[in-house]
Amino acid sequence: MDKKEIYKWIKLGGLLSFIPFIMAAGPLLGYWVGDYLVKEWNSPFVVLILSLLVGLLVSLRESIRIIRLALKFDKHSKELMTKP
Repeated sequence: MDKKEIYKWIKLGGLLSFIPFIMAAGPLLGYWVGDYLVKEWNSPFVVLILSLLVGLLVSLRESIRIIRLALKFDKHSKELMTKP
């Protein structure tokens, strides 16, 4: 394995290790926005729940995008390894 291939695998590992932070950041940001809207603008409590769910869905969507990118990278690297 050459240096270029090692750097690609390090990049992939860094990308995949970022998923837990993404999954935590979305709901937290949704909670903070919803809490602000409920307290400052006297919105109904449902706004907090909806913003929390939107944050979770955005995090899930981004994580799925990263996983698809990683699978595409893995498929591409296996094709490179099998070629003579």
